[in-house]
Formats: sequence, structure tokens, C-alpha cells
Amino acid sequence: MRILYVSAYPPAVDGIGDYTAALAGAVRDDGHDVRVVTARPVDGAPDEVLGALPRSRGALADLLERIDAWDPDVVHVQFAVAMFGTRLRALVRLMAALRARRANVVVTLHEVTRDTGSLRAAGRAIYRRVAGLADRVVVHTEQSRAALTGPVGAAVEPVVVAHPRRELPTATASASELRARHGLGAGTVLLSFGFIHVDKGLDDLVDALARLGRRDVRLAVAGTVRRRQGVFRVFELRDRAHLRRVRRLIRRCGLDDHVVFAGYVPEGEVRAWFELAAAAVLPYRRIEQSGVANLAVAAGTPVLASEVGGITEIGDPRWRFPARDPERLARGLEDFLAWRDGRGDSRPSREAGHDLESFANATVAIYA
Repeated sequence: MRILYVSAYPPAVDGIGDYTAALAGAVRDDGHDVRVVTARPVDGAPDEVLGALPRSRGALADLLERIDAWDPDVVHVQFAVAMFGTRLRALVRLMAALRARRANVVVTLHEVTRDTGSLRAAGRAIYRRVAGLADRVVVHTEQSRAALTGPVGAAVEPVVVAHPRRELPTATASASELRARHGLGAGTVLLSFGFIHVDKGLDDLVDALARLGRRDVRLAVAGTVRRRQGVFRVFELRDRAHLRRVRRLIRRCGLDDHVVFAGYVPEGEVRAWFELAAAAVLPYRRIEQSGVANLAVAAGTPVLASEVGGITEIGDPRWRFPARDPERLARGLEDFLAWRDGRGDSRPSREAGHDLESFANATVAIYA
């Protein structure tokens, strides 16, 4: 089978791009042929990349000529609004053109509830349009399916395929090296990992850390604000304003020495951050799924998460707390740390779940 993916793709830094690369690698290992159209031009793109989403109709015709020459059996679009941004119109034009061709068009909708919650009516219209251009629609959670067929009003029957358990990349740094580099000392480290976003509740976590009052606990914020383009830059500016408020809260609470901003995390340091942390804390206010939670599971790192979205299905239910409630989060942290102190730094067993091979097999079955 010849499968064309339309998505962000490495070496571009994007979680969905990493997901697509892992899926593409797994189906290729199973004997299928793979090509990729990237959301935006990528320097140093691998050989399987046919090109990027075009901005003009002339460039679209050129791309379609290359796609027709390869003649895919399936086109699989990986969709989230932030990933395509100003190229949403180009994506819609491409999908509409491909519907008239032989290939089946499949779309995985990665952020239904989050995008429609942020963009409201515009977000619902975007998701109706994109879903309507596909022969099959895939989502990762029951919440997404309910939102798509309910409030969004898409006339589709989505297939729910749970997000695969992620594998940790090969380490190029150790936990002790990260402790030394970022001045984390020998105490307990809680980890906030990934893009800094207003919906991820970092201010609630800082507030809870102040309420906790344990001077031996430090918070490592490993990530940056996502870069946006065009009209979507307003969301980047919103997240940067959120980060400034968080920094002011840190100063006001006297936590300057207890919160470390590590910035962007290279792939080779991901494993070390999760091995270093006593727990990954996800005080999200609105989320559909979480690659961070899956990385924590792969590392055997406990997950403390708010009761929203698909992350309620990951980790130990003892370490759940209501969203937007720093006081309950502080109590949850206190309970977790007391439990951990009582049993040492032993790690939970890595949870069972869809490994990449079984996830790829389920996805190929949808293609067929």
C-alpha cells in the first residue's frame, strides 16, 4: 500500500510531527510505501518528503502532479489548527482536490475539544469542514468523538483509536547532568514539560507550590511558548502574556529559587528530564490528549493530572485533582510526596497500552 501523510514532520519541532514520523516508520517497517507532504517547507527534509503545502493555486497544481505520479492508495492528514495555521486554506484546497482522485482520504483530528474551546464558532466550522473532506475520520478519545458528533455538528462517524504509548528517544544527557546545569540541587523535582500554554495551568501549579510550603521541592519548567504565524500569532502573544503573569506570581510568592525555566528541550534530553522528576504534573484546564503523559508513562514517572480530557485515562487515579483549584492541587502534591517519601524513590511499572506496532496495525486496518 502507498500511503501519503500530510502533517508537520521532522526535523520541524512539533509533537504531531513526531507522532507522524513514528507512525510512518512503523507502517514502512510493515512493508508499506510512505511519502509525506509537510505543513510548511522544512530545511533538511528526509527523502520521503514530496513537498510542502503550497500557498498558490499554481503551486498546488505542481504538487498534485507529483502526488498523481506517485499515485497513493491512501492520504492520511494529521490535523490540528495550530500545526497548519495560515496554511489552513491550502490544506482545504488540497483535501478537496484529493477527494476527486482514487485515494481514500483519512484525517486524524488531534485537538477537537481544545481547538473548538479556544476558537469557538470558528473552530467548530473549521472542524466540520476538514472532517467533511475525509472518507474516514479518526480521533483519540471518546470526548473528541462526542464533541465532533455533538457540538461541532460534523456529519461523520469517527473511529476512536487510543493514542500510542510513546517511546523515549535515546538519551544524550543524564539526570545528574541536568541537575547540575540548572542548579536543581539534590532535592525533589516536579516537572512541567512541553509548550507553555494558557490552558496548561502553570499558574495554578506555581500557586500550589507556594501553598505546599516545602522548601526542598523545586519545579522545573522544561519547554517554551509555541511559535505561531499569521493571524494565529495572537495565540502566541496570549501565551507569552500568560508566561509573564506566571513569572510575576513566582516573584510575589518568593519562589525565584524554587522554579527553574529550562527552555526548549532537545530530543536527547527528554529521557533525562523524566528520569530526574519525582512526578510530571499536568494541571491542565483544557486538554484532549497529552503526549507529555505518554512520555511519563514510558519513563515510569508518576503522573499527577487534573480531571480533564483524555489524561484521566492515564496514570494512577489517586493523583487526580480538579482543574483550576490550586488548593486541591497543593493537597494532592502533599499526599503524593508523603507517599513517595514513605516508600523511597521507587518507580511504578510502565503501564500497558497500545504499543506503536499495534497502533500502526489498527491504523492500517482503517485504511483498508
